[in-house]
Amino acid sequence: IMDDDDGDDTKKITMAREIKFMMYGFGDDPCPFTQSVSLIEDIVLNYITEITQSASDMGKKGKITVEDILYLIRHDTKKHGRVKELLISNDEIKKARKGFEEDIYRTVKQVPQ
Repeated sequence: IMDDDDGDDTKKITMAREIKFMMYGFGDDPCPFTQSVSLIEDIVLNYITEITQSASDMGKKGKITVEDILYLIRHDTKKHGRVKELLISNDEIKKARKGFEEDIYRTVKQVPQ
């Protein structure tokens, strides 16, 4: 995701590059039409805006939690399942990274100086 700064106070977020790669990964042409990429980008940004606005209206003021997002997508079983899967994967990666860092610390600590 990149921010394009046109010199004014508003920033346009563009995900065109990532969307092109995803479209190709799902079987589209390696160089999809710019209008197609732009349309999908608009749809994605609108969805993200709506979800985050709804999530910010729930719960604590000015704070969005994972539970708020899970609550909003609870009826969409595919999205809900995917989010849960990604959260579990994220926890596993954090645990593995922490264990790896602890192993390195123990190894460095044991090396005689």
